[in-house]
Amino acid sequence: MFAVTMAPNSMTRVLLIWIATVSYLFGIILAEPVQYCKFGYKGKEENGDVDFCMGVAMHQNRSSNAYDMYLSMTVTRGSDHGWTAIGTGAVMAGSLMTIVYGDPLSGEPPIASIRTTAGHHQPKLITKEQAGGAEIRVLRAEWRALDKDGTFTSPSSSSHAYVAEVGLVCYSCNLWPAEGQGSGKISATATSLPWIWAWNEDQEISTLSDDAHLNRHRTRRGNGGWGEFYVDMSRSLTTAESPPPVPSIRPGVHTLGSSDKPIHRSRNSKLFSKGTIHGFLMGISFLVIFPLGVLAMRSQSNKSLKYHWIIQLVASLCTGVGAIIGIIMSRGSFNSPHQVAGLLVSGILGLQAFLGWRHHVIFLRVRHRTWISHAHIWAGRLIMIVGWANFLSGMLLVAIGRFWIILVVALIVGETAGLTFWVWTCNKRKSRKSTRETSDPSMSWQGERDGEYFAVGDDEETEMNELDDHDKPESSPYDPMLPRHGSH
Repeated sequence: MFAVTMAPNSMTRVLLIWIATVSYLFGIILAEPVQYCKFGYKGKEENGDVDFCMGVAMHQNRSSNAYDMYLSMTVTRGSDHGWTAIGTGAVMAGSLMTIVYGDPLSGEPPIASIRTTAGHHQPKLITKEQAGGAEIRVLRAEWRALDKDGTFTSPSSSSHAYVAEVGLVCYSCNLWPAEGQGSGKISATATSLPWIWAWNEDQEISTLSDDAHLNRHRTRRGNGGWGEFYVDMSRSLTTAESPPPVPSIRPGVHTLGSSDKPIHRSRNSKLFSKGTIHGFLMGISFLVIFPLGVLAMRSQSNKSLKYHWIIQLVASLCTGVGAIIGIIMSRGSFNSPHQVAGLLVSGILGLQAFLGWRHHVIFLRVRHRTWISHAHIWAGRLIMIVGWANFLSGMLLVAIGRFWIILVVALIVGETAGLTFWVWTCNKRKSRKSTRETSDPSMSWQGERDGEYFAVGDDEETEMNELDDHDKPESSPYDPMLPRHGSH
């Protein structure tokens, strides 16, 4: 997987792969989003449930010495009826609410009405006095339409669904007074901040203004009318000098740093739960066993190939079991990037095993690389890169702490650099030995006896160490690669 020759262009190519991998993995860590979604839309002709997503990022503003909140929200619907709202706190009283409604075919953007209330009744627009020092601005509001295949188009009466996309910022949001019994302050360091949501699916709003009268939502808890969720605000906090962008919504992801239950409870998972076993198997495969397989292939042992395929088989079996557990946990829903990437890697492993077998069979016959050899090598590199990234995305999905994520990234970077250096060192050692044999032809018979006659710079060529002396032809495609006796 990490084969490197002494040629400068080969070394450069591997270093570029390593740099790209490190950059991508650190990109994942530096962008720790927090997201919560309810997926209930089933189409215009069916009775669906509430369908919205919210993403939040907190920023420590050095100039104001306060915390700003960047919020994004999407609402999926099939008509101009009704409204959807999210709000901070555990109850309506004192909640900072974002209520979205409007007509997708009117040519006007969706309305993002920022309101609050002192009790369980009609929310009203927030006044400057009520904000307590916080300042809310709507940065973006637009309609998009979806076809049945999930592609975005311009809104029309024939569209399968309409999506309202809203982005806003709440400057000095930690100053929000949150007045009212049971409400909570907006804390940038809270690990389980309560939020509420509510919706009305059938109200015809005659006047599309930000202070339009809103009919009451259903009183039934759940998808019928209202509910709550919990967000790890500290996870999204950034102290960088530049403010973050309004967070993007990751398609198909239900929770990311959030939960339907208080997060401290939801984290008390059992040691042998499906999720724990799934994560352990994937981690041990991509962080330990697969890299050991690369080391085995480059060990220069006479049984390096045997060790390589046995170790890779064990890693593939662990990955397969982990994938099966993941499929069971998904319950037939595969709409997140983590799930898709996991299925892709698991499927490619079967193809990779076939490519490795065919490469070995063909190589022993023709004694040089073929397209299958290159396909096997590059498929291995792709599997490792995607596997590492997907393991990190899984840690993000279950809200593993930033310390552990950075620790895993450091391990991956160390493994990548170590494997690259190990292969480079092996190739350099072989090159020096080949140079000595060139300068002293009498050593060539010794090299052949020791199995070094066929030792050249690529992983798959190490397979020739597996051949016994009687299997080596007197003349083979390898011969031109080494000096003949008496040549200079």
